[in-house]
Formats: sequence, C-alpha cells, structure tokens
Amino acid sequence: MSTLPPAQTFSSMLSTLRSRCGLHATLGNAPALNDILTEANDYVYDQLDDGLPMTSIITLSADVAEYPWDSDEAEPIARGSVQTVWIEQGDSERVPLPQGINHAMRADQSLRAIPQRYDSRFVDGIFSLEVWPIPDQTYRLFIDHNRVLTRFTQPTDKPSCPSRLVLGYAVALGKAHYGKADADTAGQSFKTMLYKAKVKQKENRRYLPPTACDPGRPRVVATANGFRQVG
Repeated sequence: MSTLPPAQTFSSMLSTLRSRCGLHATLGNAPALNDILTEANDYVYDQLDDGLPMTSIITLSADVAEYPWDSDEAEPIARGSVQTVWIEQGDSERVPLPQGINHAMRADQSLRAIPQRYDSRFVDGIFSLEVWPIPDQTYRLFIDHNRVLTRFTQPTDKPSCPSRLVLGYAVALGKAHYGKADADTAGQSFKTMLYKAKVKQKENRRYLPPTACDPGRPRVVATANGFRQVG
C-alpha cells in the first residue's frame, strides 16, 4: 500500500523555523516564534487570496481509498469550500465525481477501478477524502474550491496556504527579529518565491469539458475474484 508524506503542521513548521533561525531549543519555544509563524500564515494568505475560486490537485494512488484534504503542494483544502471534484481520464478528459458513498459500496474492498464517487469521512477526529471504487492505478483529482483562512496557532493546525511560502516569510521575520546577519537575504528569497507563486496563480488554466456519456452504461472491472460488470 502506498504511503503519503506527512502534512506540515504548526508544530513541525515551528521546529523547522527554530532550526532555520539558528536558535537553541529553549529559545525556540519563546512566544515570539509562535506569533511570527501565525503572522506569516495570515500575511501569505492575504497576498495570494484574490477572491477567486482556485483549483487544487490530489494525486490518487493504486489500492489507496482515503487521502488527507491536502493538495499535492501540501496546501489544505477546506471541505466546506469545495465546489466540484473532477477526475482525469486520459490526456484530454475530466469527468465530475458526485459526492456520496454508502456502506454497501464501502463494504466491497476487492473492487478496483477508476473512482466514480467521492465523500468525506470522519474517523478518530480526522476528516479525510474517500473515493470509490478503490483506484486500480494512479489518477489525478482536480478540486474546484475557495481558499479559506483557518486557525493556525495550535500544534496540529495546518497552514492556509503553501507551507514553503509561510515558512519562507516566517524565517525572514525570525532572522530579522533575532538580528541575524542574513535576514535581508532570507527576505529577498521569500519575495522571489512569492512573486513566482503569484505569477502561477494568475496563469490561465485550461478546463476540458467532460465527454457526454450514458451514466447507465455498464463497465467491466477487475476484482480479486476475476472480472465483473458494474454500472
């Protein structure tokens, strides 16, 4: 089974910030760094949020049914802001996935095919993205949603925008706060990263309409017990 890299959290980013600023662990626990990291999250969010919907990508892996609500760039996706979920089929087609997976669907763990539905699951206090059937290979989901500013003060909180940008600004602020000689260099590096992110955000994205097809058309898929017809 494929494993996903751990998502960046306030706690993990605070540890990295402490190290990048060259601080001893005890100094790194100072409230200043916490405030700097939260301020960086808010600042980058304001810089990138242009009030328009955005599209994020989540790459599905074979034999994996559940995923964090995080884009491939480790940017969290607010479930309440999701408008449409599309799945890529081939090089020129994206098909919308309806929401809703029932217990009968979920019970069939042997079915492997291109996902036809998605849903949110809440297990052990964590929401995850679930797809059905379980993917038989790698697919990409395109998720139309709005960026939402969420809390970023607690150890398990995730940033509201790309973690590398939040960390880049926080490092620049941290180095300036503690009088590090390379604070200006860190600041210039962040400005370059932010500029590239803004350019990428403004690029025209080409959306390919889904091909009209009969939803009731049966398909043959592989299962652990051979091939069978579904749909």
